Amino acid sequence: MRIILSIARRELNAYFETAIGWLYLLGYIGLSGFIFAWIITVYTDPMAAMGQSIDINEMIIPDFFGTMVVFLLLLSPALSMRSFAEDRSNHALELLLSAPISTAQIVLGKYLGTLGFVALMLAGTSHCVILLRWMGEPSLSLVLMNYLATFLLAASFMAVGLLTSAFTRSQLISLALSFTLLLGLWFLAGVGEQASGEIESVLSYVSTLSHLDTMSKGLLHTKDIVYFITFIAFFLFVTHQRIEAERWT
Repeated sequence: MRIILSIARRELNAYFETAIGWLYLLGYIGLSGFIFAWIITVYTDPMAAMGQSIDINEMIIPDFFGTMVVFLLLLSPALSMRSFAEDRSNHALELLLSAPISTAQIVLGKYLGTLGFVALMLAGTSHCVILLRWMGEPSLSLVLMNYLATFLLAASFMAVGLLTSAFTRSQLISLALSFTLLLGLWFLAGVGEQASGEIESVLSYVSTLSHLDTMSKGLLHTKDIVYFITFIAFFLFVTHQRIEAERWT
């Protein structure tokens, strides 16, 4: 475990060794804050409200976290593209593979490092929740469930990005492949709606969006947790197999 945490710390610190990591972090927090302010402005506009009371739990929270998820969809490929691609291009991966470290430790360490950065980004939006608490009475359980759903979705995105990064030395190729895969998984539920029967059920289950919708409503179902855990485990396993293959070539 010490080795895994050491690799994770190295991976997390790498984000802050250049200005790019800081720009990712500050940009995400800044955009989230801007969108939050815009959502509040829209719902508190007398013309938009038309005399109706504003329900924070049904209006503001879903819109805010829904926007955060879209940002993560766009940002996750950029955050994960360097994981293995950069190490491969500067020959650092060869040093890792020649060290007395297992492939599983390398993959888990890098993955936990990227999750640490995602956790920092989400924590940076906590001031929006504090403002909501000051403005009204948001459901704490709903807020926490939305944070959990957002984190699990981001963790799934990063697992996909880790895999695409393991197959190339080009960070741009990794970014393009990761974004294409994530976009396909995102819209599978919509495609499934055009089908029927078992095909609709399968496509809806495979889509990340359908599981996110359930949790964002404050509903915690075992099938959704199992889905995200299985999704992450699958992509990490394939990543492990890819890196392990390089050890013997």
